[in-house]
Amino acid sequence: MKKVLLTALLAVAPTAIAQDTLQEWTVFPAFASNTDRFQDIRQPWAMCTTCHGAMGQGGIGPTLAGQSADEIISKLIDYRMGHKDGPQAAMMIPWAQSLTEGQIGTIGVFVQEGFPTQ
Repeated sequence: MKKVLLTALLAVAPTAIAQDTLQEWTVFPAFASNTDRFQDIRQPWAMCTTCHGAMGQGGIGPTLAGQSADEIISKLIDYRMGHKDGPQAAMMIPWAQSLTEGQIGTIGVFVQEGFPTQ
């Protein structure tokens, strides 16, 4: 299986590299598509923005912009476990408990990457 995959990659790599765009990779259409990898957290994020701002600039809640995925994930997991940290803990605990582990991880990456549109 590894030899087949490697052969396929070697066969298309020069073409893909010559065309100089990721969208030209047709061997792996899922990776080359323009799908929104943050689609699963767009709706929960809309709730986050009411306190943290659309770009994580803060407001009622603290600023999220500039924090690493690890920081965000760690804080959300703490809230999910019921740990009270900060004046808004009463709001954050049930909110974090409503998120799946996957959503928590994706939100962390979303914040770290600067709130991308896709």
